[in-house]
Amino acid sequence: VWQGISWKVVSINLYSHLENPELRQGRIRLPLGQLVGLTSRPYDHDEPWFPCRIHDWLLLSDSTYGRVIMQTPEVVQLVLQGGSHKTYQTQDFLKTNPVNLSTNFRISVIFGIDYAHQKYSTRHIPDRLREMLVRQLIVEGYGDHINSLRVEFREAASSSLNLEILADFSGKVAKYYPRILRTLNRICVDACNCYGWNIPFTQITVHQADAESGGKKSPYDTVAIAGPESSE
Repeated sequence: VWQGISWKVVSINLYSHLENPELRQGRIRLPLGQLVGLTSRPYDHDEPWFPCRIHDWLLLSDSTYGRVIMQTPEVVQLVLQGGSHKTYQTQDFLKTNPVNLSTNFRISVIFGIDYAHQKYSTRHIPDRLREMLVRQLIVEGYGDHINSLRVEFREAASSSLNLEILADFSGKVAKYYPRILRTLNRICVDACNCYGWNIPFTQITVHQADAESGGKKSPYDTVAIAGPESSE
C-alpha cells in the first residue's frame, strides 16, 4: 500500500515498478528509497484492487451519488445527475467509504401509520403493503430487477406505528437509485389512500401548572400542537 492505494509489485530495482489494474495510467515507477519501510504480501485473486470500476454507480459518505467516469492514481471523477462533474483526490475519495451500488443494493424506507390501525399493523397491513409495492414496481418497470422485498413491523414510536420496507435490487438499475427511493415512498402513500390507512402527524402536549389556582387545572392547562387539520 502506497499513498493509500494497493499496488501490485511488478519489479523491484533501483527504480521499482508498481501497478494497479483498476486505475487508468495505473503504473508507477518509484526510486528504491521510497519503498523503505514498506512491506509486500501475497494477494488473493478475488481481492479487489480498488472499490469500483469505470461506469460504476456509487453512494459516498458525503451523500454524493454519481457514476465513475475516471479513476487514476491521482484523481477520481464522478458525473452526477444532471451532468455536473465532481472530482476527488484519490486518497480523499477512498476516505468517503464508497458504496458500490452496481454490485446490487438495498433501499430501506421507514413509513408510519396511525395508532388507529394497531390491530392490523403487525401482519395484515405489512402484507397488503408488500403486495402493492411489488405490483406497482412491476408496472414501473423494475419487476425483473427485484431480488427481495420485505415489509416488516419495525417499532411502536411515540406518534406512529412504523413499518420498514427492505427492498433489494439488481445493480443493473443502480442508475435509478434515487428514483426508486422516491417511488417506494410514493407507493406507500398511494397504499394509504387506497386502503384508508391514516398517516399520523406529530403531536406535542404541554402541561402548564397554575400555582395561584392551588393546583387546579384551567381550560388552558393542556395545549395540543398538531397538524394543520387539527384544532386546539
